[in-house]
Amino acid sequence: MKPAAFVLSAVLIAMSHIALCATALPTDPAAIRKELRVLRKQTSRNDPNVRSRIDQLMKQLQKLQQDRDAAESQARGEARPEADDDKAVLTRENMWDQTQKLAEKGKGAEVDLAEPVREKIIKVYEEDRDPSVKNTDFYQAQTVLVIDFSRKEAPLLVDLLEKFTGIETLVLTGGMHGAPVDLPRVLDKAKHLPLTELHIFNFKNYLSAVPETIGVFAGLEKLTLFNNNLNKIPASIATMHKLKVLHVDMNPMTTVLPTLGKQINLRELGVGKTGITSMEQAQLAKLLPECRIVTQ
Repeated sequence: MKPAAFVLSAVLIAMSHIALCATALPTDPAAIRKELRVLRKQTSRNDPNVRSRIDQLMKQLQKLQQDRDAAESQARGEARPEADDDKAVLTRENMWDQTQKLAEKGKGAEVDLAEPVREKIIKVYEEDRDPSVKNTDFYQAQTVLVIDFSRKEAPLLVDLLEKFTGIETLVLTGGMHGAPVDLPRVLDKAKHLPLTELHIFNFKNYLSAVPETIGVFAGLEKLTLFNNNLNKIPASIATMHKLKVLHVDMNPMTTVLPTLGKQINLRELGVGKTGITSMEQAQLAKLLPECRIVTQ
């Protein structure tokens, strides 16, 4: 290439880079996704300007989604959780504190759960990124996952469950007012996870049964099923020999026998706001002398 032509080419490339970085950011999420698809095809060139533009677009998309979330929350009369932008996940201890407090408050209690990740940003990456690029570090690093089925991104998280490999604490909630849930499908998607804690609560009248397939989680140590519409517990719970804590509070069930009769490792059983009689509670105390029966 002649020197003059080379200089002209360099100038044109530089001008195109300046124009790319100076282009105003779109305010329409669909337009942002469209531009991201185009730009990601150029990442093989290792162009720092293209990568910078992608970062700007992702930040813009996150801002638009956060603004929309805030507007929707305000329309529903909900307070915006301050922790959403600062914490990617809830620690296992904090989640247990939340669920314990909810059980203690009794019927009608509500808990506001922070999202474990920016769900919608995950959606953008899953929909728009090159299929050959896999965010494996993210899926391997997470040990706590909260899925709030009152939020519209819940189906996406259910679909992504199979990608996670290290989740030990899974929280499934109906949110503030309850929400529909296809629990058999969710548990099937999660069956490979090394769960030690599973919390299924606040679905209210939307959840009237827990499938027997819950027994696949043989390593569970804590299981909470409160504030639903359950008439009984699945018999497969009897096979969870590591189970130490079980809460079925705020359900219309009238018995947990004979399922729990031989759960000798159980140390805490919550039966508050249920139809379980004082006679059965006394029977449970005899069968499980090391287990504390919580009725409040």
